[in-house]
Amino acid sequence: MTDRDTILILGAQGFIGSRLRDRLNGQYRLLSVDVRPLTPVRARIGDDDLRKERLFRLDLGDPAQVDEFFDAIAGEFNRLLAVIHLAAYYDFRNQPDARYDRLHMGLRHLIKLLSHHVDAGVPLIHASSMASLAPTDPGRPITEESSRLGAWMYPASKIEAENILRQAALERPVIELVLAAVYSDLGEIVPLFNQIELVRSRSIEKFMYPGPTDRGLTYVHIKETVDAFARTLDPFFGRTGSHRFLIGQEKPVPYEYIHRLVCEKFYGKKLPLLRVPPSFAYLGAHILSAFSSLVGRRRFLQPWMIQFAGEHFEFDLTHVKSELGWSPWRTLHDDLHRILEFAHYHQDLWLEVNYRRPW
Repeated sequence: MTDRDTILILGAQGFIGSRLRDRLNGQYRLLSVDVRPLTPVRARIGDDDLRKERLFRLDLGDPAQVDEFFDAIAGEFNRLLAVIHLAAYYDFRNQPDARYDRLHMGLRHLIKLLSHHVDAGVPLIHASSMASLAPTDPGRPITEESSRLGAWMYPASKIEAENILRQAALERPVIELVLAAVYSDLGEIVPLFNQIELVRSRSIEKFMYPGPTDRGLTYVHIKETVDAFARTLDPFFGRTGSHRFLIGQEKPVPYEYIHRLVCEKFYGKKLPLLRVPPSFAYLGAHILSAFSSLVGRRRFLQPWMIQFAGEHFEFDLTHVKSELGWSPWRTLHDDLHRILEFAHYHQDLWLEVNYRRPW
């Protein structure tokens, strides 16, 4: 395997992809692909070969473009160590979108091309999402074998991608990393950003929540996420079957904890958080959404989200610790203080960075 030094990254310009390329720069040769214009990874100081990276801009939902791409990299096939599939589409409209179908079609075509041209030992590493898992109850951690639930468009698309990958696993190793809610020191996670901004706003909505406030999501820092991907590159070459890992912090961060810290940072005191009936919240969300549309204002909270208030996720990391030696070393409980400092003292940059994330 000493001659295998090349990683193909699909979705390389995204939130995770761009950080992963920075991490792998200098360790591997990179074939970086995205539908958006790509920015080269930063050169490492003192590296004579500044960037061992080739950039390709193409639409993975277009089979003809993918065919042309495979022709262009034919000389790299024998050097491939792994293929990392980060390409995905999501928004919070929760409406059917042709881009989901195009990406699924593209994934099927990619698997077909890999089967024809790339050694069956080369693993396909895929980014899945906690959103595709069924929520649990406090004290009952989720495992890799727990049920999936595509209750809205984005997680349904992730489950469809996982089903497609099950077929690929008949021929080559497939690694699924099921990611918790990924954040950075600057926030860069849409639901958390909007919760912080809601509490900071004058809206009376900040005092209300239509679910149990002592439940919450589990999170994972972008550096921990990138580390998990890096750990999958060498060990799975030449293995068979499907390998699934939960990547996230074990303990969730309750909604009420986030509410309390944001209130203390921006108001210097605790503010009440009242649990309201879902029917009341649903009606209010409809009214406020209609008003926002009339005035041309962008609004995150939508009526369809009400049913998911109070969902709970916590992870059992026994498997990933044993197989990958991976475990998180950060927690949002601690990092939230730094994120709120950034939001408080650098408000313009905070808004600029977080509004870049697709809604």
